[in-house]
Amino acid sequence: MQSEHQKSSPSAPCALWPVDLKLTHLDWNPEATLIHFQGQYISICELDYNILQGEIQNIPKTKAAVDIGEFCLVEDLTSGRWYRGRVQKRKEDLFDVFLIDHGNVLSVDIIHISSCSNDLFILPPKIVCGFLSNVLLLHGCSHSVVDAYFSNLIGRNVTGYIQAFLPHKVLLLEAPDINVDLVRHGFGRHMDKDTFILLVEMLTEVPIKQNKEPVPDLLIEKPSGQEVFFNQSGLQGYDILSFCGPRLSCGTRAKVRVTAAVNPGRFYCQMTSMKTDLLEMSKKLAAANECRSKEHNQTTPENLGLLCSVKSKDGKWCRGFVQFLPVNSQLRVLFIDYGFFESVKVENVHSLPPELLSIPIMAFPCSLASLSNQEQVVKTQQLSFLKAGLLGKVLDVEIKSFDQEQHMYSISVIGAEDNHVKEPEPMQAHPRMKIESVFDTAELSPEGGYLYNETIMGEALGKTLDAEEVHVGSVFVGYVEHVQNPNRFWMRTQKRNDEFEEMMKKLADYYNQVKLEEDVLVKPELGTLCCAVYEKDMHFYRGIVTDTLKHGAEVLFMDFGNIEKVPHMLIKKIPETFASKSAFAFCCTLVNVVPLDEVWTSANADFFRQAVSNKALLVHVVQKRKNTFVVDLYEMGSDTNQSITELLISCKKAEYWNNIAIKPVVQNNIDLTEETTRPRCMVTSDISGDAEQMKDWEEEEKTCKNQTEKAQASACFKALRIKPGCNFAVHCSHIRSPLDFWCQPLDTLPALEELMDEVNQYYSTHTVPLQSGDQCCVTKSPIDGRWYRAFIIEKQKGYARVMMVDYGFTCQISELNIQAIMPEFVHLEGQGFRCSLPNLIKPADPEHSGYWSPMTCKWLKDFVLDSPSGLRCKVVFQFNVKHTGLCNAVELYNTQTQLSLTDLLSEHGLTSEGTILTKQQLTVFPESFVYSSFNLSPGNEEQVYITHVSSQWEVYCHLERNVESIQDLERKISDEGEKMMQASTRAVLRKLCLAKYFDGQWYRGVVHHVQSPLHLSVLFVDYGNTNISEKTHVMFIHEDSDLLSTPMQALKFCLASVSKEELYADVKEWLDGAILNKQVRAVIVGENEDGSFDVELFDGDVNINEKVKELILSVSPKPKTKNKTLHTKSSIKCKSRPKGKSSNSPTLKTRCTQVRFAPHKKKEKTKNYVHGKAEKNTKVNQQKEYHDTNTKSEQSQKTDTESPQLSCLPDIKVSAGFKAKCYVSYFDSVNSFFLQLSEDEPAILQMAEELNTSVLRDSLKTTTVLRISDLVLAEYEEDGALYRSAVKDCGGSSSYEVEFVDYGNSAVIGKEKIYSIPKEFLSQPRFGISCSLLDTSTYENDASFVDAVMEKPLMVDFVRHNEVQWEVKVELFEEATLEAAVENSTETKKEEKSGSSDIKEKVRSCEQVSKIERTTVDGENTERTLDDENFLLEPTPATLSNKLEEHRKSPTRNDITKNDSVDAIIHPTIQAKDTENGTVLSVLRNSHFYARLNKAGELLAALESSIDDNLHKCQIVPEENITQGYKCLVQVDKDKRWHRAVVQNVGQGKCQVLLVDQGITEEIPSGSIRRQCCKLTKIPDLAVLCKVNCLGLSEGDGAHQLWCETLKPLIGKEVELVFVCYSQDDKLWNVEIIVNGQFLVRQHTTTLQQDEEVLVLPAETKVGGGSYLDRSATQQLVFAPIDIDKAYSGFAAAVTTPFEFTVVLEDRLLVMNNVSIMLDALPEQMSPVPEAHLVPGTCCLLKSVTKNKWCRAEIVHVDTTAVLNLVDYGHCECISYEDCSKLKRLPEDIANLPKVTYPCVLRGVGVDGQWTDEAAVFFQQCLYQKILQIVFREFVSNTHWKVDILVDGVHVAKELVDAGHANYMDEQSSDKAAPHSPDSDEECGQEDDEDGKSDLSVDSSDEEEGKVS
Repeated sequence: MQSEHQKSSPSAPCALWPVDLKLTHLDWNPEATLIHFQGQYISICELDYNILQGEIQNIPKTKAAVDIGEFCLVEDLTSGRWYRGRVQKRKEDLFDVFLIDHGNVLSVDIIHISSCSNDLFILPPKIVCGFLSNVLLLHGCSHSVVDAYFSNLIGRNVTGYIQAFLPHKVLLLEAPDINVDLVRHGFGRHMDKDTFILLVEMLTEVPIKQNKEPVPDLLIEKPSGQEVFFNQSGLQGYDILSFCGPRLSCGTRAKVRVTAAVNPGRFYCQMTSMKTDLLEMSKKLAAANECRSKEHNQTTPENLGLLCSVKSKDGKWCRGFVQFLPVNSQLRVLFIDYGFFESVKVENVHSLPPELLSIPIMAFPCSLASLSNQEQVVKTQQLSFLKAGLLGKVLDVEIKSFDQEQHMYSISVIGAEDNHVKEPEPMQAHPRMKIESVFDTAELSPEGGYLYNETIMGEALGKTLDAEEVHVGSVFVGYVEHVQNPNRFWMRTQKRNDEFEEMMKKLADYYNQVKLEEDVLVKPELGTLCCAVYEKDMHFYRGIVTDTLKHGAEVLFMDFGNIEKVPHMLIKKIPETFASKSAFAFCCTLVNVVPLDEVWTSANADFFRQAVSNKALLVHVVQKRKNTFVVDLYEMGSDTNQSITELLISCKKAEYWNNIAIKPVVQNNIDLTEETTRPRCMVTSDISGDAEQMKDWEEEEKTCKNQTEKAQASACFKALRIKPGCNFAVHCSHIRSPLDFWCQPLDTLPALEELMDEVNQYYSTHTVPLQSGDQCCVTKSPIDGRWYRAFIIEKQKGYARVMMVDYGFTCQISELNIQAIMPEFVHLEGQGFRCSLPNLIKPADPEHSGYWSPMTCKWLKDFVLDSPSGLRCKVVFQFNVKHTGLCNAVELYNTQTQLSLTDLLSEHGLTSEGTILTKQQLTVFPESFVYSSFNLSPGNEEQVYITHVSSQWEVYCHLERNVESIQDLERKISDEGEKMMQASTRAVLRKLCLAKYFDGQWYRGVVHHVQSPLHLSVLFVDYGNTNISEKTHVMFIHEDSDLLSTPMQALKFCLASVSKEELYADVKEWLDGAILNKQVRAVIVGENEDGSFDVELFDGDVNINEKVKELILSVSPKPKTKNKTLHTKSSIKCKSRPKGKSSNSPTLKTRCTQVRFAPHKKKEKTKNYVHGKAEKNTKVNQQKEYHDTNTKSEQSQKTDTESPQLSCLPDIKVSAGFKAKCYVSYFDSVNSFFLQLSEDEPAILQMAEELNTSVLRDSLKTTTVLRISDLVLAEYEEDGALYRSAVKDCGGSSSYEVEFVDYGNSAVIGKEKIYSIPKEFLSQPRFGISCSLLDTSTYENDASFVDAVMEKPLMVDFVRHNEVQWEVKVELFEEATLEAAVENSTETKKEEKSGSSDIKEKVRSCEQVSKIERTTVDGENTERTLDDENFLLEPTPATLSNKLEEHRKSPTRNDITKNDSVDAIIHPTIQAKDTENGTVLSVLRNSHFYARLNKAGELLAALESSIDDNLHKCQIVPEENITQGYKCLVQVDKDKRWHRAVVQNVGQGKCQVLLVDQGITEEIPSGSIRRQCCKLTKIPDLAVLCKVNCLGLSEGDGAHQLWCETLKPLIGKEVELVFVCYSQDDKLWNVEIIVNGQFLVRQHTTTLQQDEEVLVLPAETKVGGGSYLDRSATQQLVFAPIDIDKAYSGFAAAVTTPFEFTVVLEDRLLVMNNVSIMLDALPEQMSPVPEAHLVPGTCCLLKSVTKNKWCRAEIVHVDTTAVLNLVDYGHCECISYEDCSKLKRLPEDIANLPKVTYPCVLRGVGVDGQWTDEAAVFFQQCLYQKILQIVFREFVSNTHWKVDILVDGVHVAKELVDAGHANYMDEQSSDKAAPHSPDSDEECGQEDDEDGKSDLSVDSSDEEEGKVS
């Protein structure tokens, strides 16, 4: 059955309607590959829609049920406005309605849906939506780049052609320009119309109606602008394909690609094998026809009706067949090799070259064989395969039969697979200038305008962010550089201002020397970096070419954001020094604003531009969207702290769109240490000069404040900040009624009068025209002829209705009497504020139907006039009046008589009692709860309950007399909460709420938004504290709720005469403990204008105010520092208000016993008070002292500032019978050691990070007086890090002995390095648990216990607590499997990478300095070989997180025995990247050597002394007990001293031993060997085994010998060693040696290559008959240095198996490029490689057969053939020995460049035996054409690296194991499977045996390392 679009119709062609749209939205689904759009017709009349919108609001609404797809009216709950919509989805009474004029979807209840007449839908929808036709996005394209391209299209006008319609007027629109761009850049592929429509039908499963409505001929004025649609007549034209297509045999299978489709019964396929032929043919056609297209402007086809060459819409040339005569210069052409028709311009059709006529047609017609099948499952499966084929997959098909009549193959699809065939690369234009550091966009075409620009700027943004360190949540000072509108503007930060100005100056200086005709950028390409002139100041600035013009180009100035047209001569090449710097400007959008009229008008954009230009702004980054930051902006120095968003909304320049919750930024938190006045957009020397005049911080702040005040004035009037409770003197400026009158603050009237005089003086002599869109103005009053500040409400017919912002009255003014306001006249806030009497009263006059009578209004005016001494205004609450704005409900008082206006009106019967909101007052919405002072006045005395302490001078409380009211309020809240949950459809107030606190109860609150979208900040108005609550725990109060009329119960009290200059945390903490949740007596001293009261508080006879003042005095800084800000723990700026203490809110039952206290933020340590006493109080001593009225202030000061005790810490979570996984953190003996719980490791790590942040350390203060068990922070000497500690003893006047409580060890610390501990670190228990072994007989002594448990996970059973420590049972923890260990390694490595570098250094503080070796116990020696030596110097095993491993260890050495000289010495440790001085002790024959560090000298002396002192304890060992690996003491004849040694070989009466502290071997009589005593075994070996890190130099015999000879002269000399990495395989350190300031490797290779001689080479070093001089001149290449455990980005160069592959790093691509350039420029004559140099390891030049060019190579093997490794490609080539004469020596410059490829072995996995072919193929596919994350773990045998490989964040090793191709293996196992160097130690050892230089037997190659050359 044919689909709708395939039904036959007349064959006459017709032109399709062109449609011009402005795109408003674009998105895409990567799975379906369709592109969805929304847009508006350009031709629409906005006025019509505005009128329609007004009509919609006014017509009556009727509730009605509507079905899906029907039109209706819908109400937006946020704005209360109604819109036209169409129902998209319905679920019961919840509807999803698409707004047809706006494009978004509203979800509403049925009560917000209304039916309406069809008249409202006569005007078509404003928004057009649909899918872009005839193009599909490729699956492999970059999502971010495509998103950037689509974002750039938003707001642009496009021309398209409607191809078809889906239901509900959803369009399929072909936009040729967009399609061409997508195809050109490799983002999408072209698809013909019929195929695309069929695909959309299959994806949407709805029929599609094709657009066949012709354009009237008279309307076709520009034929070239029309798209021609040729209706099909049957299947004409397809016959040629049926007869001439390829011939296939039935019953065969083939892989095909679907190229076109009409319906499932007719589609066209190509064999996948034809891909290459098609590409070649397309290239030939392009070469033949491109030049012809330019030369001939033909109007008719050359061979109509014959085969021809045709250019398709995707730019490819193909063979075609012309079917119709031209129509409007377009032809209908059948693409014979693909099977589809397309209309093509005449000029794109040419004759076909003769040689291509004979090539068979490649497309063949098919139909699905299953269409006649009765089984629906089969049909569905086959159709899904067809759909996959249309989406680009390759189909595996079976040819079933051939229909002779239809000439069509019937096929069955067996499967579909991804198309891995690479798409042909887009054709490149002229090469672009490449900027190394900017962007990797090589895959993009140089064309494409904004797409390429956005791609580049997107990449540049990442680089800019690295330099700026800007991220979500950042707050910084910045400047706006360029503004398009509030949703698109460009900023730069103050941080890089100096760098910016420096570059601007250098640019100016550089181009001042360049002449006009010099350095011109010839033919600028899109995306090219350049420097261009900005026309307005004629200076050069950095830019990017975004478009090319006939006589110039459009340039985006990347440091500012604006795009300008620049002539060719003024676009210059950019030097590399300027190109390498990241862009200074980045794109931003203002948070939560949208335009009023769909788009930003120029007036509103100008308003925003004035508000932000030429001033310093405080920037808060709220969100990041692609390449744009969403920011919240504040003026620096503004007193109002009003954001720019609020400014735009309040001035009606934008609409508020609350899609991001933001938290206000406190400006005082920003440190203005740099210049804060913003240079203008284009910096000149004048601006720089002005900036230099600002010399100190105070002047900068003052200048910034003055400028910003004036600048903001130009934007809008600021409003007065008035809140409920405010009480101040006022003057009534305008009275309409008791519900609408205006007041002015009396204290600012003089300033207003002065300002009015200045305004009138200025405008009497000046005229300032009003700009279009301005609403703030000055106007001349028709009453008195004076000028007033005003706000335009509306304009009409030459008149404007304005409101005088300082007085409140409105009048109609001629536009001739309105002028623009100057910025200097707006710094004063608008002085008028709207007022109303509290609507607790209402008119009592029934004659006026509830309105206020003229008599009442007269009483009000008389009351005002009769108050000559003035009026006071008390704000009771605030509310919003619909269409009017914010209004303050106030009480007016006569200052002299204290008579209130409300009382006066009530006395005369003019009012009656009302409610907060009556049912009729639907236009009034409360903005606050009701304030009441509860008739408090100075002199009153009240009993109060303190509910919240917000600072040392401010508290909140309940009046004791209000207890019953609070109980009643709680009942109301409970009842109202149930109603609110049941009736969810009533209108709610979005600010006033009920919020659930931690105790599960609901309380009244006022919400404020925070940054988290899931939370709200709630101020509990009845308690005074603030808490962050989940949105699910907040219910907004309904506007008719009784809860609105109950006054707020929390009164704010200020402690009279208490200092408010600085906030002291210690004082507030004391106040918390003293009065929080207690009943005290308050004496009212005075009332403040903000509604608070000054009070004196008394607890019994104790005056709280005096106590607080005494405490402040005790902690205040000395007078000399009074003008400085103290960054200490107890000195915090007032702006940072700490949270209140916690309470458990006990139930309120009686008046005098218990009161429900504030729902404070709970902290880790909770204080619970009942009847005013503390149940649990960690400051008991302070409380006792406080209650003693006779306590002197000195005693109080001393006690109240004491450090907390160790007992303050929470109890550890251990009880008898508890079992847990633990680690030993410190060991003293089996009767005293410390454990850490494994589960506490994250907390230990977190605490280490927090304790050592710079911010915390700057705020700490040293302690004054310390007692035993005081908790402090102590600085550990070795690493300078801070740890929690407890004072154990006084070590003198200036030092104390402290115990590190989280580890267990102790140290003596100077007093200056001991600090008070912040209370936030008291919430965690001590992590070091003191223990003793329950059964000490389990281990024979301390050493055996240490050997068994140290560094290992233990399962510990806590048996009982003996008042001092836990008695425990310990067993080794056996649960970890190998697989878990591998996964842990992966996870912990990730964790390491995420940590900051600072913490990595500080965490090192916790590293143990010594480890305990195995030793001989009671005559039974522990077997040990040389492999175990130097284990102290090994890095942490790879399967453990370094951070956590280090934190298991105490921050000091782990001593076992004390009072010994050796133990007093710090044992040296080595870590990777350490640089140490040391002495070379000996050199082995395999070129390894021993060295001893200088810092071990003191330990060596102590060791020798200890050996002498303890020699009598060391017994002679019987010869039969001496075995290989035995640790012993031996006496050396040379110095007659005893040395520690390890036995290497045992002979007849002799032993060969290695002196582990001297690094040499000696032969010793077996009878003289002594046993080492226990003490000596605990000291690490002082001779460190090392190997020169050759960076990839080969290690053949000659290389070893060469290194031996190089190192021998250094024996006994001091060198500098750089420890690179530790080799687990070889048990040694790879080091680099620095001699005379240069690396020995570089000296070595330089000597080889240039001088052709080495250091002191003896004559006997001839090898193989040739002189060593020949051998020494061999050239060798090195690897570029890499960092171990660092992640690199790269890709695979050559892959064989997981144990044999090479990689290339991205940051080495420049080296590869340089090598390639040098190899291309080689001279014709080059020196051959001498025959003597044809040995493994020699590097040379090879003319590669596979690469067909000269390549750098390294000889791997030579006999009858030579195997050479191409070092820059990663694979080998084999040549005959005769061809070795063709090898050439490397030129010096090429030899100096390192190798590009790195040979690797995959770490952590292996197989039994060899890798299978399937495993190798799987591994190759994992790495093929993927961006790899490569982590180098270890350099093995100088030949290859062990690496971890991640692809898309997943370990390849894990994928191998999951696929069953490999097993997890430990490192030793995997090492066995890894390839070894042919010159490894094993071979070396065998050769040594043959030399016969020793009569001792050799058992292993490792022992051979001990022999000294």
